[in-house]
Amino acid sequence: MTQPRYKSATRYQLSALGRYKGLTVLAVGLALFAALLTVLPGWFMGDATDALQFAIDNGLGLTPTFVYYCLVILGVAGALFVTILAVGYSFAIITLRWERDARQEFFEIIQENSMSFHDQVDSKQLLAVAMQDVRWVRFSLNPALRNIITSLGSLVITSIFLAMIDWILGLLMLVGAPLYLFFAYRYAKKVEPVRRARSVQNEIITGISQEVFRGIEVVRAFGTEEYEENKFEEASKEYQRLQTREARLASFYIPHLIMTGITFIALLYVAYYVLLGAYQVSTLVRVLGLLASFDAFSFMLPRFLLVIRGANINAQRIVELLGWKDPLQEPGHSAAVDWSKDIIFRNVDFRYTSNDGENSTYALRKLNFIIPGGSRVALIGGPGGGKSTILKLLLRLYDPTKGKILIGGVNLRGVHTRDVRAAVGLVEQDIFLFRRSVKENIAFGCVGACEEEIIEAAQKAQAHEFIEKLPQGYDTIIGERGMTLSGGQRQRLAIARTLVQNPRLLLLDDSVSAIDAQTEFFLRKALDEVMRGRTSITVTQRLRTLLESDLIIIVDKGRLVSIGTHEELLESSEHYRRIFERLPGAFRHVKQPTTSGGAS
Repeated sequence: MTQPRYKSATRYQLSALGRYKGLTVLAVGLALFAALLTVLPGWFMGDATDALQFAIDNGLGLTPTFVYYCLVILGVAGALFVTILAVGYSFAIITLRWERDARQEFFEIIQENSMSFHDQVDSKQLLAVAMQDVRWVRFSLNPALRNIITSLGSLVITSIFLAMIDWILGLLMLVGAPLYLFFAYRYAKKVEPVRRARSVQNEIITGISQEVFRGIEVVRAFGTEEYEENKFEEASKEYQRLQTREARLASFYIPHLIMTGITFIALLYVAYYVLLGAYQVSTLVRVLGLLASFDAFSFMLPRFLLVIRGANINAQRIVELLGWKDPLQEPGHSAAVDWSKDIIFRNVDFRYTSNDGENSTYALRKLNFIIPGGSRVALIGGPGGGKSTILKLLLRLYDPTKGKILIGGVNLRGVHTRDVRAAVGLVEQDIFLFRRSVKENIAFGCVGACEEEIIEAAQKAQAHEFIEKLPQGYDTIIGERGMTLSGGQRQRLAIARTLVQNPRLLLLDDSVSAIDAQTEFFLRKALDEVMRGRTSITVTQRLRTLLESDLIIIVDKGRLVSIGTHEELLESSEHYRRIFERLPGAFRHVKQPTTSGGAS
């Protein structure tokens, strides 16, 4: 999908209103109508008081006029109840639909970002943003914005009605209302950094919990339960401290004090003129009713302003993630590739990007080599040498920082990642299985695979026998990250997952390290069949793999050390001989070099 570019956090925050314009206009109109209905009972209470006073003065009892105004007030209250329900329902439809769409949009965009993004952004942060931040943005629209619209509408209408009674009362509201709003904004501004710190601290608590629960086996194995409990307790205490600080600020709630002062002055002013005979008691009742109705809405206004300001910070975090500029760019048109042709690395440099956004040291430097099409390649070298990075570049999880990777003469940058991953299969070293059925895990890379294809792939990967022994066979749900299976079983499922994809380029990252010798023998037979007629690259330290490879590439510290067949490297590369001689059983295959040899 095309990534949306939100120009600001505020635009993102208000994007829900733009998506459903008709419904938004209706909802805002209903909110303002609700503000009017809120004020009207106070006005009619004055009329009802006049009617009651007239009845008392003339000894008439409950007159039809008094009853009429009582019924009007009751009718307005009923209409207000229905209108508030309609407002709440309208805003709920708008914001809940937006929240659903926003989460889907976030999930799709983040999923499409390259691995450079995921190297920099922690998964716990992504989870917090997708769940908590999006929810807070929704809260800023409903109920916060909804109630602010009603409160401000009530403020304006109340001020107009008071001015109709006496221009002094209107002037009092004209001066008092901005003062009230100023202190409401100031209160929100003071509490905002505390809210932000509390949000960050909540992420820390979530992160500690997630790490401990995911690594519970390691925690128990090393007996560090007490250390983790103390760590969690300290984080919880800090969260409590921030909550206490926020509660302390809420205790000094100046905006409501200002509103109380306005009410007091207005009532004192009207009561004075009632005593002088300039106003009827009904005027005092009317003013009291108007101010009381507004006060019911205004009490929460600063808190809703706080929600909006806080949610703007949440929206900013979302916008930054959605607007992340990916260094891996998809081509406008995906080039056709003949995957049976030669693979050429031409002056390839690559470095990962660290979490703080700075470039780290180079993982690969000036790689130049050619892999003939259809050959079996063994990729060897010390830890951190760049072997897995080469596989990631071929899978186009990353693009080279400099240089080119050509396949059949086509630059891999010109091929859409979707087409690359449909043609290239990877069996990773760190096996990741999903909490789904065995069948779904095998078919993960080929969703449309039928049951016969899944079983055939499992048989080739020597996994069918142990799958059949599981409680529900292929329908058995695997535990989180496949922890209910042994290492060898997880690797065989990963190989089956790749085999069902039927890739044209096969990448194996030390894929038989956790498999016993007997299983490896049968698995090798299956891989021999799969590798026939297609290029395969295996990261390995296995003697048999080296002996059966058409080409061996040695990399160390990101640089090419040597390249050639097993026999050629034994003759020419001291580096290869040192690696080879340390492998179990290698002495049977070592020939004394005819020349002194040397590192190439």
